[in-house]
Amino acid sequence: MISLYIHIPFCQRKCFYCSFVVAIGQDDRIDSYLECLTQEAEKHPSTPLKTIYVGGGTPTHMNLKQLERLFAILRSTFQFSPDCEFTIEANPEGLELVKAKFLRDSGVNRVSLGVQSLNDSYLKYLGRVHDARQAIIAFENLRKAGFANINLDLMYSFPGQTFEEIERDVKAIVALGSEHLSLYTLTIEENSKFYARRLKLDEGEIQAWQYQLVVSLLKPTEFEQYEISNFAKSDCRSRHNLNYWEGGDYIGLGVGSHSHLQGRRSWNVSKTAAYMSRIKDGESPLEGEEWLPPSEQLRERILFGLRMNQGIDVPALSRTVGVSLDSDGKEKITQLIEGGFLFWEDSRLCATDKGRMVLDEIGALLI
Repeated sequence: MISLYIHIPFCQRKCFYCSFVVAIGQDDRIDSYLECLTQEAEKHPSTPLKTIYVGGGTPTHMNLKQLERLFAILRSTFQFSPDCEFTIEANPEGLELVKAKFLRDSGVNRVSLGVQSLNDSYLKYLGRVHDARQAIIAFENLRKAGFANINLDLMYSFPGQTFEEIERDVKAIVALGSEHLSLYTLTIEENSKFYARRLKLDEGEIQAWQYQLVVSLLKPTEFEQYEISNFAKSDCRSRHNLNYWEGGDYIGLGVGSHSHLQGRRSWNVSKTAAYMSRIKDGESPLEGEEWLPPSEQLRERILFGLRMNQGIDVPALSRTVGVSLDSDGKEKITQLIEGGFLFWEDSRLCATDKGRMVLDEIGALLI
């Protein structure tokens, strides 16, 4: 069974996290992009899927006819497992009840709603189209449409954001009653308006305190942390993301998408125009590929495993990839354990709370 990710790069405006944009009204270009997706998908006939994730810019910016075409592409090309997790990203603006019902009737069973914040001043700061009231209405529309598995994105660590503001935002988001919550910090992409301003974010130590605050606020709730930035209620963990973190196989379709099949990684070109041009000319949209030797697969899987609360079963992983940690890797892990960053729980290697604050540094050390 394979996971499928589809990248739809169409946004209503340029966002802080997007380096590309397709303006409103260019429906003809969206139709052309869907034709390119059709041709790329046809390279994977009858592939069985356990999860599907439609993301990127704002997939739900597409009209009902375009969404219907996208879903038809998927169903005519792939085989859905009976319990396939089918997620689509959505922004609150434009998510009317009729569209929410259409998504549910089309087989989508999970929605990731980009709320970001319920503080209107920060939403305005981000340049978001929606306000807190629209976010709440969008969530209610999803519930009315029958969705019982909704993720909400929560962003924190805005420049100058106080602990009191974070606490109010977390409590307001939790009060909506979603099944899943994903945390994000503000990041600066080149060519964004924030990059142009040379905006400086809060120092790492402050950001770490803010993260610890959010985690502490979520502990008394029904949410259970299962990954460094993800929290879920019972049986509502993102199976699609778990497949990534556990080193599973996945196919990526669309501009900038990545694929991983049996140790071989590949990625498409990152520019929409180049992607569409290549497909129309009968050329491959791939920009690059690589095959990771077993030793690198082992270390990478350990790093991803450390993101999860359950850690990673190192002996079982070694048997899967066919290689064990070398002496250098074992020595570094021992040092990290002695430093209070990692610990063993039976055969599983896990990160401590202290280690979670510096996972990037741990990754750099191990690799």
